[in-house]
Amino acid sequence: MVSVEYFDNRDPQPYVGQIVMQPNNSMSWQATQYFLLTLMAISFTMATAFSLQGYWVILPFSILEMSFLGGCFYYIVRRNQTLEVVRFSAEEVVIEVGRKGPETRHVWQRFFTKVMVHPPRHPWYPNRIALRYRDTEQEIGKFLTAEDKQTLLSEIRRMIAAADNSQTRN
Repeated sequence: MVSVEYFDNRDPQPYVGQIVMQPNNSMSWQATQYFLLTLMAISFTMATAFSLQGYWVILPFSILEMSFLGGCFYYIVRRNQTLEVVRFSAEEVVIEVGRKGPETRHVWQRFFTKVMVHPPRHPWYPNRIALRYRDTEQEIGKFLTAEDKQTLLSEIRRMIAAADNSQTRN
């Protein structure tokens, strides 16, 4: 999902606007917990019933299976909470990536920053979009769909044009 915010010229901040990217998240953490608890209840009910009939070995494997499934769901939900924020000003481009706050942050001069669109390795995959500053390249929006990446490219072009217009006004 791509959301764009343009800042007002009267704001004291130097940024023209920002582009926020986040993965599509079909279920919240609370909905995932309810789903996992339902699966656990069904699995443990069946494992307990088999244990009472003498097949006790099923119960440890059921516990192991649900623990693994819970870990997988936790990993997926945690990964889907990642945000990428790209801010543009007349002088710089700021890229921030993180969950609750910026875990990585790159501040680059806008003049030396290029937008790179790499073709996919296979026709089924979407293009890769990256920002390159001299010898450093940071891929952005790797979790976006092909349509979202097209939106991202058009919004980056609009944001660069807005940053150029703000520079000429000053």
